[in-house]
Amino acid sequence: MGSWFWLNFPLALLFFCGWTIVPLWLVLTHWRREIDAKHAEIAVAEVVIDQWAASVANEAAVSVPYEAIAD
Repeated sequence: MGSWFWLNFPLALLFFCGWTIVPLWLVLTHWRREIDAKHAEIAVAEVVIDQWAASVANEAAVSVPYEAIAD
């Protein structure tokens, strides 16, 4: 009777490893994708903010003659 336990042990070990490793792998890879997506989002936001700041600076440079006319 003891030999049946040892014959089933590799199968139980395989099941246990699949039960623990597969969800862990899915969580870790999903977490990494989420972080990469957030970093890409931040990079795009920085580009947009830089473009906005450049356009505001350009508008300020253009509006200087109008301020001179108002004086």
